[in-house]
Amino acid sequence: MDISSSRLLNDQSRKEFGLLLLLDHLMRYDLLQIERSNIEEEIFKIEGIVEELKKGFFHSEEQEGELNFQKKELGQARDALTQIVKEMDENEKFRINIALVEKDQEKLEPILKFMEERSILTVGVDNYYKISKKGLELYSQLVDQLESYLMYFDVFAHVDLENGIFGDPNNDLLEGNQWTDLRVAIAEFKGMDPFRVVFLAMMSDEKFFENPDWKFELGLGTLFDELEQIVKDQVSVNDLSYEDDIGIVNGEDVIRDILKQGESLAKERIKSEIDSGKKLENDILRDEQVITKNYSW
Repeated sequence: MDISSSRLLNDQSRKEFGLLLLLDHLMRYDLLQIERSNIEEEIFKIEGIVEELKKGFFHSEEQEGELNFQKKELGQARDALTQIVKEMDENEKFRINIALVEKDQEKLEPILKFMEERSILTVGVDNYYKISKKGLELYSQLVDQLESYLMYFDVFAHVDLENGIFGDPNNDLLEGNQWTDLRVAIAEFKGMDPFRVVFLAMMSDEKFFENPDWKFELGLGTLFDELEQIVKDQVSVNDLSYEDDIGIVNGEDVIRDILKQGESLAKERIKSEIDSGKKLENDILRDEQVITKNYSW
């Protein structure tokens, strides 16, 4: 593999990452809006049940119990709605108004226009961009890829090559030269796109949104320059070759052994999360190949 050429981020990937970033940004508000609609529907349903249970002068003990239960459910639903409305107000900043794009963020207009033409976005009567059904499906794919990354690649972010151990984010101070990031090397060894892996890593860590000028840089096409440089600077499979008393140990043999150990550790960590109740077994993605699935724009 020609590392110098394979570690250049092409225009197609830059565009895809930009679309996904905007999609994620807009969903910070739209997801709450969907949740609000679901809660309002639930409230309407429970109110109907309560009104029906109230009918009549005499109620059995069982009917009174059911009425009290439904009243409690109604109260909880209303409290949840109040909280959602509060969060929506706080997340208003994640909405994008078409007038604002035309005035202050005009460089984003071609990207948003493309998303609208591909039915990923629509423009509401209030002139704000909204995620369409197709957009929700694409976002669901992104969420699957993020979860897959965390399950199967994050374990390779900190590897102590000298001592043959993997860093534990819960117990180890993951700083200094002790640790080597092998996520790019693992991706290349598996024949996967290293840029997508690093993009998912940066998305998971909220790195892009830490930049206050991220929308401007996205419009200029420079936002992902840092991502490209990170991939270029990462250790490659060939870099892992070394010489011992017997002779030269091939980098592929080294990465193959690290991969085997890392996958075993990842499974242990997933099992621990299931056992502790942090994750349900049905939520676990069985195959990291979900990361390789292309988006249908």
